[in-house]
Amino acid sequence: MSELTAIEEALAELPAAERVEAAAPAVVALVFDALALDEDELNAAARRGLLLAAAAGNPAESCSPGSRAALETAADLAADGYAQPLMRALGELVVPPDCPLISTVVAGLLAAETLALEALAVVVLHRAIA
Repeated sequence: MSELTAIEEALAELPAAERVEAAAPAVVALVFDALALDEDELNAAARRGLLLAAAAGNPAESCSPGSRAALETAADLAADGYAQPLMRALGELVVPPDCPLISTVVAGLLAAETLALEALAVVVLHRAIA
């Protein structure tokens, strides 16, 4: 089973209103390597975000969408100019026809740059923890 198919199946179990936000980090993780992000800038953004997450308690639990750590890290990533490469990579993601829910998520992310950056922040923070 491909990653997209697995995400598609998980999305089918969620209410339609929750799908874009729930799948955003998973979809962004699929294009992460294509972004060619600067390692030093990423590390700096992750450090600041992880400090905020640690101040909130358990960093692994405090790095979710909507958390202060994710929002601040997203702002750092936006300031570093990663919005355009992220949106380009999402636009180039090839979604098979048997994954219409993933197509909807990608369209939602392309329509909401701030949500896409927040999802990227969650991916960056979780990679830093791992």
